Amino acid sequence: MYGEIIKKIRKDKGYTQKEVYTGVVSKTFYSDFEAGKYSVEIVKFQELINNLGISYEEFEYFRNQNTMNEEKSLENQIDVLYKNGKFEELYELYERYHKHQNTEMRYLAMNAYLLVLITNTNFYKFSREPFNEILSELENAKMWTLKEIKLSKLILLSISENDKDEAEQLYERILSELKKYKEFNDKLYYEEVGDLHFNRIQSLLMINDIERAKETLSVYNELINPSDNLHLLIQLKFINNLVDLYLDFSSAQSKMNALFDTLNSILSSESKFYTIIFQIHQEKARNYYERYR
Repeated sequence: MYGEIIKKIRKDKGYTQKEVYTGVVSKTFYSDFEAGKYSVEIVKFQELINNLGISYEEFEYFRNQNTMNEEKSLENQIDVLYKNGKFEELYELYERYHKHQNTEMRYLAMNAYLLVLITNTNFYKFSREPFNEILSELENAKMWTLKEIKLSKLILLSISENDKDEAEQLYERILSELKKYKEFNDKLYYEEVGDLHFNRIQSLLMINDIERAKETLSVYNELINPSDNLHLLIQLKFINNLVDLYLDFSSAQSKMNALFDTLNSILSSESKFYTIIFQIHQEKARNYYERYR
């Protein structure tokens, strides 16, 4: 959609393609970008809209005006179904849209599938085969933008204990890709890097690599410390309690219950999201603590 919207703005302003791509990308790449075949990295994208004479905020306004209702509707539907634990319905959305002609709709379908994969696969129709297709899609991407980064963060939660090296490489790749967003959009960077570590710590806990989870939690604290984002502070509090469940189950469970009491009074959808994650880890953490304490 980004290329299509750039094209619309360019035509509305009476600019030629050459006036927009000169000094940024090649003529062929730009034509393919406008046609929706490729994404473009954030630094080059900023240069393209500079050549158009508009700010990023103006572009976002135009994008919101032109984004198809179907995409927004599917994104909201996925969010609601996941936070309410409707996993079979999420998987049905994947089956319905994963071959959609629109790239954004396909990526949303992949997102729905991965949410089921990391959370609940206990129903008869589920297949792990699409996971390999999603990996292939990422490997074939010429460059990573936020779309690929968001999918990769979910994939990080899905990698098995036998593939620790692969998970570590993916984590480092996502962290590297996110660095270019820090100067461009501070808020966006902190939210994405926060979600990355939120997912990374969960994946390490699932394979009982508690020491590595503690190390990653320390990195997470350092990275998020400069931010005053309330969502991230709540997320950080939750993940601290989650790691503590594996180290001192009874004490951490009391802290987690107190956190849920607070969340239930102010953030109903967020509390459902955290409850799902807590339920995934609760018994596993108890067993780990009783075995290794």
